[in-house]
Amino acid sequence: MFAAAFFAHAPALLSALLAAEGTPPAPPPPVFEISVGEDRIPVHDLNVAAFAQFNLVKPVQVSIRSEYDVRWVDVRPRSAGIEAAISPDHSTVTFTVKKPVALTVEFNGDWKRVVHLFARAPEKDAPTADAPGVKRFGPGVHEAGEIILGDGESLYLADGAWVKGQIRASKAKNIRIFGRGVLDGNFTPPARKADDKNVQSYSGQRNLLRLEDIEGARIEGITIVNSKTWTFLLRRSKGIRISNLNILNDGSPCATDGIDVVSSSDVVIEDVFIRTNDDNVVVKNVDSAERVSDITVRRAVFWNEKCGNALEIGFELRTGTIENIRFEDIDIIRVERGAAISIHNGDSATVNNVVFQDIRVEDARHKLIDFAVVWGAYGKDRPGSREERERMYDRGGAWDAVLRAPPEVRKEHAIHRGHVQNVTVRNLHVVEGIHPFSVVAGYDAEHAVSGVTIENLRVGGKRLRTAKEAKLSSAFAPGLRLR
Repeated sequence: MFAAAFFAHAPALLSALLAAEGTPPAPPPPVFEISVGEDRIPVHDLNVAAFAQFNLVKPVQVSIRSEYDVRWVDVRPRSAGIEAAISPDHSTVTFTVKKPVALTVEFNGDWKRVVHLFARAPEKDAPTADAPGVKRFGPGVHEAGEIILGDGESLYLADGAWVKGQIRASKAKNIRIFGRGVLDGNFTPPARKADDKNVQSYSGQRNLLRLEDIEGARIEGITIVNSKTWTFLLRRSKGIRISNLNILNDGSPCATDGIDVVSSSDVVIEDVFIRTNDDNVVVKNVDSAERVSDITVRRAVFWNEKCGNALEIGFELRTGTIENIRFEDIDIIRVERGAAISIHNGDSATVNNVVFQDIRVEDARHKLIDFAVVWGAYGKDRPGSREERERMYDRGGAWDAVLRAPPEVRKEHAIHRGHVQNVTVRNLHVVEGIHPFSVVAGYDAEHAVSGVTIENLRVGGKRLRTAKEAKLSSAFAPGLRLR
């Protein structure tokens, strides 16, 4: 009996002893119970968050019970218009969900431990078990490893499927990846193959979803978690439609980008939720001098952690033209470091005709707008050794991964710089939180950021009409207008 009593209280005794030594242990992750109507739904625990998902047929009441003493709750994005009620015993919050939406629930103002809740529209075209051309994973845990798709093939992850592996397709047409299941990066990847060497230099070995040289693809509905590097690499592809995708790499290392659109055109990304510790969505060009164009990101919710930016073009923009890029109707619920919207031209390309429209920012800690032509750590003319690059970093400066050098060295590298031109920012609204600074800066007079128009910039309810009001710094930015 004594032994049973001792071991029952051992965790508390150990905590007290460690606290007495001055090194209290981290508290264990809290447990959440989530009910949708009368039904309990599964809750999955990640590093610093929990997530759950359910099919929404009609408006329904959601209840989240936690171990917390709940005195305040925030439901994001604010544009969802959801107000939560706290139970009299301060243990449960309830609210009504009326339409499909990706929600983040924060307790007591603490965003280090949250619930991500995905209300999904019901599936309409789930394939049968014997559907031709479909690789199907049903409910349960699957150690899949590498999944390869060819011409006309589909991959289906059923509701309740938890697939540990990575998806590959190369030089294929008309593929589809869909369902309501989860793709998990916690698995042992296969050995790197010889034909992976070019991708390795940009994205590491473990992209959970990698599509290269693809013509026509639809990616719909799945959730991706625990990527260790760029999560979804899309390269040299066209005719791509991505919708209702969730990516959660919370608390992960830097370089866990969400979706990297690289040297690709005719891409639409919509109705996605992405939380990563690097760029949420980023457009790059590393392969050719060809035109990269017609990329749209819309109706999305983003959380960017301590590396990268939420909406990014760059840094790797080797050559050619990157144009006709649109980001619209987007909620950025958090940017812990970096910028909410950004263009970083670290190479010799020309970026032209970019629109950021109807963007709502709830918490950006560093920068709001960041458009620049730079000499950076990822450019083709960067110093050869990592040690040399790290010595040249502008630590604590306006940009991360930008290199500082004497004027004569900067002049030497000007020949490798490109341009940014014709950028419109329309209806950018800082909904709450601090007012971050912004910067629009070319490299020099010949490599400028030109023709930037900022319309209806608001912080809270105030419209900002001057650079001083907007906390906007500019240099080598002809044609910059704030109105």
